[in-house]
Formats: sequence, C-alpha cells, structure tokens
Amino acid sequence: MLWSHADEANRIAQIFVVISNFFTFFVRKFGLMLTELKQKAKSTILIVWLALCLVAIPSILLSQNGLQISARLIIKKGELQGSKISIYKNGNLERQMPVSSKGVLELTLDYDCDYIFSFEKEGYISKKIAIDTRIPDKLKESFDKVTAFDVELFKQSENEVKEYKNPVARIQFSSQISDFVFDTDYSLRVQQEIAQANKDLVEERKKQESLDLAKKEEEKRQQLLAEAQKRVEAEAQKKAAEEKARQVEAEQLKKEAEERRLAEAKAKEEALKREEELRLKAREEARIKAEQEALRIAEQKRIEEEKLKQEQERIRQEEEAKRKAAEEARIKEEQRIREEAERIRVAEEAKKKADEEARLKELEQQKKEAEERRLAEAKAKEEALKREEELRLKAQEEARIKAEQEALQIAEQKRIEEEKLKQEQERIRQEEEAKRKAAEEARIKEEQRIREEAERIRVAEEAKKKADEEARLKELEQQKKEAEERAIADAKLKEEQRRIELEKAQKEAERKKFEEEERLKAEQQQKLLFEEQKKRDKELRLKLVAEKMSAKIGTEDAERVVTLLTPEDVTKKYTRERTDEVIRLPRIVITRTVYNRNDKITFYTRVDHEYGAIFYFKDGYIISEEQYKAETK
Repeated sequence: MLWSHADEANRIAQIFVVISNFFTFFVRKFGLMLTELKQKAKSTILIVWLALCLVAIPSILLSQNGLQISARLIIKKGELQGSKISIYKNGNLERQMPVSSKGVLELTLDYDCDYIFSFEKEGYISKKIAIDTRIPDKLKESFDKVTAFDVELFKQSENEVKEYKNPVARIQFSSQISDFVFDTDYSLRVQQEIAQANKDLVEERKKQESLDLAKKEEEKRQQLLAEAQKRVEAEAQKKAAEEKARQVEAEQLKKEAEERRLAEAKAKEEALKREEELRLKAREEARIKAEQEALRIAEQKRIEEEKLKQEQERIRQEEEAKRKAAEEARIKEEQRIREEAERIRVAEEAKKKADEEARLKELEQQKKEAEERRLAEAKAKEEALKREEELRLKAQEEARIKAEQEALQIAEQKRIEEEKLKQEQERIRQEEEAKRKAAEEARIKEEQRIREEAERIRVAEEAKKKADEEARLKELEQQKKEAEERAIADAKLKEEQRRIELEKAQKEAERKKFEEEERLKAEQQQKLLFEEQKKRDKELRLKLVAEKMSAKIGTEDAERVVTLLTPEDVTKKYTRERTDEVIRLPRIVITRTVYNRNDKITFYTRVDHEYGAIFYFKDGYIISEEQYKAETK
C-alpha cells in the first residue's frame, strides 16, 4: 500500500519544522560569525564559502540515490518458505532472491527505468508488479519518499488461470501529487481481463464436459444399435439355416417317398403276376385271395400312411412352432429397439431441457451477482470516500494545531532570544523580526498550499468517482451486450444441434424404412417360396394319391380321378368345411367327400366299379368301409 495523504502531510510538516529550526540556528550562528568576521576584517572569500554552504546544506540533507521501495509478500493459507522474487530491469532479468521469513523486501531502484517484480511460489498463482521509476530531474535529488505495497498470492484452482500473463498492477510517478501511485485504470482493466479469462476457462471446461457427455451418449447409442443389428443378422442367419434344414428334410422325404413308390410298384407287379397265376387256377379262389391280400396290403399301407401322416404333422408342427417363435422373437426385438430408441430420445430431450434450465439459471445468477457486486462496490467506495474525507479533515486540523503550536513555540523562543540579544545588538533583533515575519508568511503559504492540495485531491477524487461510475455503466453495458451475444450464440448452437438431431433422425428413419422394406421383401420372398413349396407339396400329394389309388382301381382310372383337380383348384374349390360330390366315369362312379379344416384338405373317396367291386380311400390310401363311414358320417 502507498503512504496515505495524511501521513504525507504529517511528514511534510515535520520536515518543515526541522528545516525551520535548523535555518534559525544556522542564521543565528552565521550572524555571529559575520559580526566577528567584520570585526576581525577577515577575507570575503570565507563569507562566500559560508553562503554557498548555507544554500547547499538542504539539498545535501534531502538528496537520494534512487527510488526507495518496501514490498511485503503475503501467502494466503500457506507459508512463505519456497517463495521467490524475480526482478526484471528494462526487460532483462537482474536478480532472483528468496523471500525472507517476514516476507518484506526493501530496495533502492535506479531512476528512469522500467522494473517488473515477479512474486512466485509453486502451487500458487504468480503475480507481477510493474514500476516505472521515471521522475522529473528537478525532483531526483530532493525526493525522499518510500513507495510501499503488499502482494498476496492465492492457491491455484481449476476455475482460475494458473499464471497472469501481464502485471496485475503498475506504479508510476504522478506529477499532480508529486508521488508514486498505482495506475487505477490499468489495475481495473487487468482485473476485468483476469475475470474474463477465468470466466472463459470455466465456460470452456463446462462446454468440454458437455461435449464429452454427448459423445459418450452417442457411442452408447451406436453400440446399442450395433448390438441390435447383430442380433437381427444372427436371427436372419438362424432362419436361413432352419429354412435350409427344412428344404433338406423335404428333399429327404421326397427321396424316401420315391423309394417307397418304386418298392410298391415292384410289389404291385409281383402281386399282379401272382394274381394272374391264381386267376388261371381258380378265378373264385384268386378273387378271394386277392381281396384278402388287398385288405392286408391296404391295412399295411394305412398303417404306413398313418405313420407318414403323423411324421409330416410332427414336422409341420415343429416348423410352425419354429416359425412362430422366430416371428415372436423378431417382434420382441423390434419392440425392444423401438423402446430403446424412444428411451434414448426422451433422455436426450430431458438432458437438453436440463442444460437449458441450468444455463438460464446460471445467467440469472450471474446478473444477480453482478448487481450485488455493483451495490457492494458503490457502498465500499462511498464508505472509503467518507473515511478519506474524515482522515483528511482530521489531518488538516492536526497539522494546523501542530503548526500553530510550533509557531507559538518558535515565537516564544525567538522572543526570549530577542530579549537576551536586545542589549547586545539591535540589528540582530531586527533581522530576527524579519525572519519571524518570513516564517509566518511561509506558514500561511504552506497552509494555503495544503488547502489547495486538499481541494485538488477532492476534485481528483470526485473525477475518479465519476470515472468509476462511467466505467461501471460501461461495464454493465458490455456485460449486457456479451449476455445478448452469448444468448444469440447459444440459440445458434441450439439450432445447429436441433438440425443435426433432425438429420440423424431422418437418416435413422430412412435406415429403418430401408430395413422395413428389406424385411417386407424378405417376407414376401419367403411367402412366395412357401406358396411355391406348398404348391409343389400339393402336386406331389396328388401324384401320390394317384399312385396309391392305381393299385386298386388301375393306373388309368386313378389318373383320371386325380386329373379332375389341379393344385390351385383344391384351395379355391373346397372352401367349406365339407364338400360332397359324385363323378360318373365310363367304368367307375366316384363319390368324393372333401374336408377343409384350417386350410388342411382331406379327401375321402368311394370308387364303385362296373363289375361290382367297391373300394374306399383316404388321401389315396385304401381304408375299410367301417372307417370310411365312421369318418364321413
């Protein structure tokens, strides 16, 4: 801190008293010496020399070799140990020194130089103080004031810069008060720059945290989508493998059916041969035996047909269960993906809303803190001005009283000395009287100068107060402008984020649309394949029916029975649960009963031959009359 104006006035008054006493004593002695010299008729050279000494003594007493400074380092919440001070002179490092245990540094600086004092300690924010020692040449020899200041170092934190780039304060000579003072405008500007740098640091850190959080959310969402895509692909591969296994199994069944057909054809040929031999031996015996053999074969075929039917039903049920399970898994997976996407969207919207509310709340808090700081600063300035005014008035009153007391003491002392010297020499009394008048005039002039200096200080303080108020209003205007710019920037950022989100949503919708189209295409293709396979199965089934019926009613009649229906006609014609029809052919009469239960077609056929034989079939396999009547009643 610099010396206050009250201390400065006291020191000036003390110096003035000392110089006055010294001049009084010296003049008295000098008068005596002149009297003696005149009486002894000494040389005039000695008189001139003594006069020169009289003029030079005050300058010698007040001369200094440079600017004296006294700096004190204060470590907040820490010790002075480990602290150091670096001194730069005209941009070059002059010296480095550790700090004493008391933290006080006293130096004498050369005039007309630029000094920078750097106060440092590891883990604390370093500070620099700039000192401009330029001073008018006429004051260099007489300037004897000590420039004192304190420097406080604070611990580093995440929300503050680690080191101040520029000096935080600047001390320079003021010609108005003839003393070294702090440049308040520079200090205010540096404080604003530091506050803005700390604010930018906090905003940058918050922005980086938001970006990191958004990046993690995006990575998590992409990971979930990738996992969902992998599950869909795995399910598709599983379906393809099941479809391939089903086709292989169908091929195997077809091959087994072909082998059975060949075996049955061979057995039929052998049976016809045996029947022909038996017919030649005895027609009646052959007929009875043929009927018995036909019944046995029919029963065997019925049992085999039942087994084949059960096996086909089992395979169909397994395929239906697999298809249903796969469809349910696909529906569940799609539902889960939609729910996950909806959850992510809701979370992102909630996060955006929370960020916006936090930003608005922070902006309101900043406005409130700025207003509180403004009021506190105004109150502090008002109290400081009031205290300075009281101190100034008190100092003036004390200086006046002290000056009057000193003047009274001097007057009394002079009066006593005049009384003693009155008898010795009237001329000395007259000179003393002249000196007293001169001292009185000097005192009056000094009081006038002090009053003028006080008035100048008051005017300067009012000007400073006005400048501070203008700076505060300008700062508020700048803060308002910055807030508006930040609001515009935030709106633009929000709009850009909304646009990016919209593009992402559009891309996601296009991707889902493409996947849905591909899925529908795959389902349509699978459906067409299924219909084709179903058609082939029906054709194969009709072919098998014809082959089985040919064993009893002949190949030609069996083919005529089957060719009456195409695979497409089966599903189109027999739409009711039961359909009865009679078909008359040249040698046979066909009575057909068709059941359609859940799109499953079952044929019951009665074939009446012209020679009187009657045969009963179920899906081409021969059955008994009792079974036929029981299942078609």
